[in-house]
Amino acid sequence: MSPSILTSDIRAASFFITSESFLSFHLDAPIIQAPGINVCLLESSRRQVEYVELRIGNRTLAIRHVSIPSKSLSETFSPGMQVRSPALRLSSNPPIYREVSDDEQCSVSVHCCHRVIGIPKKTVVDLPFVFQDIALSALNENGNRALRMMEGKLQVVVSTSETLNRPEIGKLVPVSDSIIRTCPRFRLLVMGKDGVGKSSLIGRAFKIRSLVESHELDACQREACIDTELIFQENDKVVLHNSRGPEADTTNSVEGFLSRRRNMSELKDKVHAIWLCLAIPRANQRLLDEDTEKDVFGNRYRSRDAAPQVPLVVVFTKLDLLIEKLDNEALDRGEDLELSFLEERMCEELERTCLRPLQDIAGEDIPNVAISVREGYECTVDRLLEITAGKVDKNVTSEAAIAAIMAQRASISLKIRDSISVGKKRYWRGLALNSKFLGYTLKECLDVIHTDIVACWNFEDPNHYLISDQFKTLMLNMVTNLDTRDLPESDEESAGFGLSVASAITGIRGTAVRVVLPIAASAMLVGWAYDTYQYSDTVLSQCIAYIVDLTAVMQILFLLIPHGHITIPAIKLAITAYSMAGINEVHSPIKDYYYSPHNALAFGGRDFPLEMIVGLIKVTSIKSDELAALRARIGDLMKLQREDPRYGWDSDDE
Repeated sequence: MSPSILTSDIRAASFFITSESFLSFHLDAPIIQAPGINVCLLESSRRQVEYVELRIGNRTLAIRHVSIPSKSLSETFSPGMQVRSPALRLSSNPPIYREVSDDEQCSVSVHCCHRVIGIPKKTVVDLPFVFQDIALSALNENGNRALRMMEGKLQVVVSTSETLNRPEIGKLVPVSDSIIRTCPRFRLLVMGKDGVGKSSLIGRAFKIRSLVESHELDACQREACIDTELIFQENDKVVLHNSRGPEADTTNSVEGFLSRRRNMSELKDKVHAIWLCLAIPRANQRLLDEDTEKDVFGNRYRSRDAAPQVPLVVVFTKLDLLIEKLDNEALDRGEDLELSFLEERMCEELERTCLRPLQDIAGEDIPNVAISVREGYECTVDRLLEITAGKVDKNVTSEAAIAAIMAQRASISLKIRDSISVGKKRYWRGLALNSKFLGYTLKECLDVIHTDIVACWNFEDPNHYLISDQFKTLMLNMVTNLDTRDLPESDEESAGFGLSVASAITGIRGTAVRVVLPIAASAMLVGWAYDTYQYSDTVLSQCIAYIVDLTAVMQILFLLIPHGHITIPAIKLAITAYSMAGINEVHSPIKDYYYSPHNALAFGGRDFPLEMIVGLIKVTSIKSDELAALRARIGDLMKLQREDPRYGWDSDDE
């Protein structure tokens, strides 16, 4: 039931944690007394408190019923609890053990009753929080840690005794760090014979230039076995294993390799996915030879009893050759096929030559996609990456799925989704709670958010420009006072963010690439960045703007640099294009909401900032199916790849 149902009656409720038990962090570990609860309703309220429940995850840890409902309820829960996680532990004597994570969802439920025209009514208010919110709360005037939660007119304060030792300032840890520690690389087994297009596919999907240019995936491993790890300097977030075909030697076979990897204890060492690459048959060719069929689908690792199964995606390569064949056959018959009829015949041919033979061998549940690495077929590679990430998330772990999306550099839609997913895990969620960032400067808070977003996009950035102080300065000054720019109207503004950006870039080309910002990158930061984080509409609006602005700039860089590494001119052009084409569409609604007296922050939901972030990112998003056309429109920008000391952060790039 919605918490707003009691907003007219409950004005404040305080929860005091006051027993012998305590929470303790490992490493940067605070100590929190075990939970006791005090709930109060104003005397003017018609409602009475019947009981309160404390939940951690899906388990109710304590319930306190009262025989006669009243305006208040106080209780210290006993016995204590021990909560263990990589960051958090609650202990007591005697202990009750319960495994949780420091950001597992918890809640306090206040059960109330009242009468309406003599008829008894019951209502429940659920107040969600996470343990980390308590641990990172500030001390109040009574020396207690105070976590403030607001839901409409309802205000909740969760308090702990002063024995809590707050984590040392400066130790905000990016969510991406923990994900990368758990799964630093996406481990992919690529199977298929020489010549089916494995090198080109890997090169396109993960932007590995050496493979795109030389097609040497098989050459890399002709002298090695399937266990050899192939890691490339251009993108070290993926590790490949290559199988060129069935191996008689059991130590070098797919079955033996997967068995060894499955028995490894750490996620980073396991195989996360398999791509079986098969060329689309031509004429009366067979889809799979008998040896490959037996090696892939007849071994024990594919049996229903083998758990967990490594996700296998069958990739039908060289789709462009099939399209050309069908088109030529139509021309020979004197037909000029429209695109819809050509696609229909393509589907029929794929069904006959690929899907039915695959289903006869492996059943109907094997994921598959037909792809081409040629220009104009980018959506096919995007589809393969999307299917792979989904299967890894379902069959392996979410961390491995995030690693897969970080590693890929072809799908902008997956990058946006990954960035939002990582942000939701900790620092975007509950921005209005005033808990995670207390005691830190606003710059420190935005730095950790910045690190997470940049990590998700995984650009080739050998000089670390995207995490440099200069780039962060440009981004910080972009959100100063949430100013909107008096810029010329784009002719295609209504056509969408992507076209507006392309139009801006086209207008900028041939002139000096100057950053449309209040100050240069080397200038001193504005004062507000060094202020200690305080819960206010101004601070919250700046955080929202920074997240959306940085995500938009990452998208434009993705558009500008389809290959190669990040350079300063590219960054400056991306910021300039966004300032001309998108910034007003982001800053105006934020300013209108948070600076309006009719939208007081105290009356907003705790997750409204997250909803606004996600909504604005969707407004300023470049779609995957737009990329090819947009890149064609903005033309050759290879000059942005140059590394020239004359073109620095504060120079004009002619």
